[in-house]
Amino acid sequence: MIIKLIRHAESEANTGKMHPNKEKDAAIPLSEQGEEQAQNTGKLLNPDFVKDALVYCSPYQRTRQTLQYLLAGAGIKPDEIKVYEDPRLREIDVGYDDSEAQLELRKIHGWFYYRFKGGESPADCFDRTSAFLESMMRQIHRSNKHNILIVCHGMTLRCFVARFLHLAVEEFESMQNPSNCDIVTISKKEFIQNPIFTNGRWAMEGIKLRI
Repeated sequence: MIIKLIRHAESEANTGKMHPNKEKDAAIPLSEQGEEQAQNTGKLLNPDFVKDALVYCSPYQRTRQTLQYLLAGAGIKPDEIKVYEDPRLREIDVGYDDSEAQLELRKIHGWFYYRFKGGESPADCFDRTSAFLESMMRQIHRSNKHNILIVCHGMTLRCFVARFLHLAVEEFESMQNPSNCDIVTISKKEFIQNPIFTNGRWAMEGIKLRI
């Protein structure tokens, strides 16, 4: 089994033109650079891998668009694959308060456990990502497919990695947020060239650690 997780391309929130607390977060689109970024990343994907994969996507606009341009870059027509959108892959909800103002509280209570006012904690995101993973594994057994492509968000991606590899909270907190359109791969150890974390026969590459 090979799992490829891709964080969405650059969005208008990443450029600073839009703000999730002032806009509908789920409707924030990609920037022009993000569209190009996703298409270029798509050129790195093996079309046969994608066509034979279970493809999952967060229902946010920026992840939908990222997948659209990834497919274009890979030379795949939308009707050649089936996409499963799952709300459990959505971005972490940081509430409607100023997240920067909560920085000291996050340091006190821990990055993983602190729940944003009116929003979620990474632990909450971990719980729903765990539920998604269980559903995904059942679908893998039913479909007998072994290629998985997931287009989601930075926090969701890290939660998925932590859950799949049974990482400790401290290991989760050691991971940097992936850059836009970074590809993170989970597979058997023998297929991973530069493993960052391993557990049993599984390994992961593509995420940088905090210094």
